[in-house]
Amino acid sequence: MSSAYSGTTAAPRPVPNLRAALAAGPVVGTFQVLASAAVTEVLALAGAQVIILDAEHAALDVTALEHHVRAARSVGGCAVVRVPEIGAYLSRSLDLGAAGVIVPRVETAAQARQVVEAVRFPPLGARGFGAGRASGFGLQMAGYRQAADAETAVVVMVETRRGLENVHEIAAVDGIDVVMVGPADLASSLGTEVGSAQHAAAVETVFDAALAAGRHVGMHCADAAEAATYAARGARLLLVATDSLFLAGSAARTFDDAASSLAQQQLATAGEEQLQGRRFLS
Repeated sequence: MSSAYSGTTAAPRPVPNLRAALAAGPVVGTFQVLASAAVTEVLALAGAQVIILDAEHAALDVTALEHHVRAARSVGGCAVVRVPEIGAYLSRSLDLGAAGVIVPRVETAAQARQVVEAVRFPPLGARGFGAGRASGFGLQMAGYRQAADAETAVVVMVETRRGLENVHEIAAVDGIDVVMVGPADLASSLGTEVGSAQHAAAVETVFDAALAAGRHVGMHCADAAEAATYAARGARLLLVATDSLFLAGSAARTFDDAASSLAQQQLATAGEEQLQGRRFLS
């Protein structure tokens, strides 16, 4: 069976310590919305440095997240959970072994502090101990608190007008690692379109606030070219498209190519038949 992939490598490039990886340079990954944990494995094996399990928009409950996190870890991958909101999903995701959390629609410094309180252990936060996968099911508790606080990545998303207005205060909250732009929702909240002058200025405001506060910047990018553009601007967490878009895009291109090749073959066959017919008549 031939492979559809013609690149030079499909080996995983794990970044189990996402905080350290972000400090070292850009990290490239994607969002996962498809329910199968096999997709998580495929993405990790294909080279996704981080896989964002989208519990905000996809049908992923805590049980499903456990399967996805385990699948990622089984092949050396890194899974982060985008939670639906500030709440129980934060600590549960980390207890499952996620390398970090992404929190949507953070609009105030008070909300950012709520996030930190939920995911950091005392004294910075108020997270409780859980005997889950992250702590070896209670068998590796020694030093776990220190290691978890050192390695867990905390990402807050600015994707509303109110969040934009408060972005400097949000970025200043201790315990936040990444301030991420939600480009489509931000454009919608501002009453404009992605790529407009107003939208571009808003994105720049988030970049400036995050970098001034010593935080990394995250971006959800349409494609690799856009990711490269934002990386040059200083973004570190670069999330390209989604797993469903990869599947749909690849399938559409393959079927279009197949249809085009078949049409060309049919034209060539028809031309050859016409030529043979003229030869017969002559």
